[in-house]
Parts: sequence; structure tokens; C-alpha cells
Amino acid sequence: MKIALVGLGRTGKIVAEYLLQQGVLSMVLCRPNSINAHKDIGELLDLKDTGIIVETSDHLESKLFQCQPDILIDFSCTSFLAEHIHIIEKCGVSVITAVTGYEAIELEKLKNVAQRGNIGIVVAPNITYGVNVLLAMTEIMAELMSDYDFDIYEEHHKYKKDSPSGTAKKIADKIQETLVLNEKIPIHAIRAGGIVGKHKVIVSGEFDQIEVSHQSYSRKAFAQGAYKVALFLFGKTGFYEMSDVFEQEKDKRRHILAAHKIKEDIRLNLA
Repeated sequence: MKIALVGLGRTGKIVAEYLLQQGVLSMVLCRPNSINAHKDIGELLDLKDTGIIVETSDHLESKLFQCQPDILIDFSCTSFLAEHIHIIEKCGVSVITAVTGYEAIELEKLKNVAQRGNIGIVVAPNITYGVNVLLAMTEIMAELMSDYDFDIYEEHHKYKKDSPSGTAKKIADKIQETLVLNEKIPIHAIRAGGIVGKHKVIVSGEFDQIEVSHQSYSRKAFAQGAYKVALFLFGKTGFYEMSDVFEQEKDKRRHILAAHKIKEDIRLNLA
């Protein structure tokens, strides 16, 4: 599997280093006026030279055809796919976007491209595995505690542009869908210091309260999530979200448990 990466911000650099360690990074892209252009990615990561030179997105089609990555992971901004998705599709490169802040019309465009069946696209603004467990737990709480009040709190570093976060919006949407509510779930956002990311759901009743939270201590959580999603997407076409990735993980777990049960039954029968 060959992976191209676009976006070398705080998280993007961590992702680049992680993908290098996995031996799958083959191409790195940046915006045309970036100071990172034409440098070895190893230099930008304080590592030895890797032979992978950071390319600008100019003449993207010829660069993708030359490198032929299987998957492009996007940690840049919403404008990158808005401008280049049709070129990426033409080159047969599947996409994972961990970018937040897409408008509904932009997401619809990505869905339409994916549904043509030429490439696979995963939209994953909540790409860490832990936060997706939080989403699953929130859905359970909404199903069982429909007469309680739900509040979402999220904290990120002061440079994060979107507020509230895409993940917080996803959590709110999940609660509203489950409860079949018209009113918005309150989201309280904090932008301060170097906070990597924290999401908390508080469910308050008349006599008790539940809090469920997820906190990222390192941006490696995003890198690990992106790599796992790439493993999921490799060889697939169509449109996916993190819930689809998790469903596959649950299927694998069920098959493993079933196999163990069969082995245990055979052992007991032979005993």
C-alpha cells in the first residue's frame, strides 16, 4: 500500500512520521506557496533524508500518475478536495479526509464522486479510535436516557479554526437522531493553549448525572487512526464514515470469538 499525505501542520507532521515508520508513505503534498515545498520530509521531521521530496499541488495530475499512490490522506483544509477531487478520482486514488468544517454541499459532492465507484472516500473528522467509542457510548445513553438533558463540551488548542469541532457536531447529530429531537444539543467550545483535543458528554437527570469523555494526549492518536482507516479503505470503492470502519472491526471480533467458541466446543467434546 502506497500513501500520499497532504497537510503538514502540527498533526500532519506527526502523521507523516508515523506513516514513514509503517513503511507506506510515498508522497507528500503541500500548497503552492508553502515554505515546506521542495524539501525532504526527513528534514522537516528532524530525521535523516528519506528521498521523499515535498511536492506542491501544482500539476497534481501528472504528479499522482508518476507516484501512483493507492490512498491520499488529507490533513489540510476543506479547499484542497474542493479544488482537486476530480483530478484525484481521474488518477484512481482513494481518499481519507480528516479535515473538519466541510459544508453540507461539499460533503454531498464527495459522496457523489465516491458513488460513481471509481475510488473510495472516507470522511473522518473524528479519526481517533477512542472518540468513536465515545460516539457509540453516547448513542447508547441517548437510547436509554431519553428524558435526560444532554450537553457537549469540547476543548482544543487556540489555533483550531472551526468552533465547535466537527466531532462535537457529529456527537450532537447522533444524539438528535436517536432522540428524534428538533432542537439543537448545546455545545460548549473552548479554544486555549496547546490542548490536543477533549470531548465530553454530560447527561443530566433530575437525581443523577453521567459524564463520558475522551481526551487525546498525543497527536499520534490521529496518526494511528488514519493508518487503520487506510488499511480499511485499501481496495474498496464507495463512500464511508468511521462508523463503517468500526462495523468491520466488530465483524472481525465476532468472527474471532466464534472461531474460539468452535475450538473450545471441539476441545470439550474430545475431552
